[in-house]
Amino acid sequence: MKAFIEGMDKFQRVLAGICIALLSILISLDIFGRELFSHGFHWAQKTSVYLMIWAGFLGASLTNNKGAHLRPEIADKLWPESMKSTFHRIRHFVSAVFCFGATYFSLLYVLESREFGDSNPMLGGFPLWIIQLVIPVTFILMGLTSLIFSINEKIAPNQKREIH
Repeated sequence: MKAFIEGMDKFQRVLAGICIALLSILISLDIFGRELFSHGFHWAQKTSVYLMIWAGFLGASLTNNKGAHLRPEIADKLWPESMKSTFHRIRHFVSAVFCFGATYFSLLYVLESREFGDSNPMLGGFPLWIIQLVIPVTFILMGLTSLIFSINEKIAPNQKREIH
């Protein structure tokens, strides 16, 4: 299970890095084109926004893998030391249930967008459901990671957000 999480983590890091590199290149080309030739790439800004959406959602999943996502930490202090392991397993399980529910509803959203034929005319009618697909993908990855952490706490990030 640890190898699975590490593999997902590496793949997401690479994909997010590619998204950020591409959006940086596109924005730079657009700016240079406008400043030097008085003509930019009309599609570069919108494409960069889509790449940033992908990078942002992948970043959320990466944050989940490290246990660095926002959560109320007050409960950490309320549980006795002997119950903390159980508490963290429950917390990861509840997170998994939430993420799987969000996967379902975000998938409905993407399918509806595909059914309606939502597209971006600035990008030659590029279907928006392809951009939106990152939402259910991210939630399913976060759900799987949280479920694995609830099953095997030994590989879950500890309270200092360090992966074992």
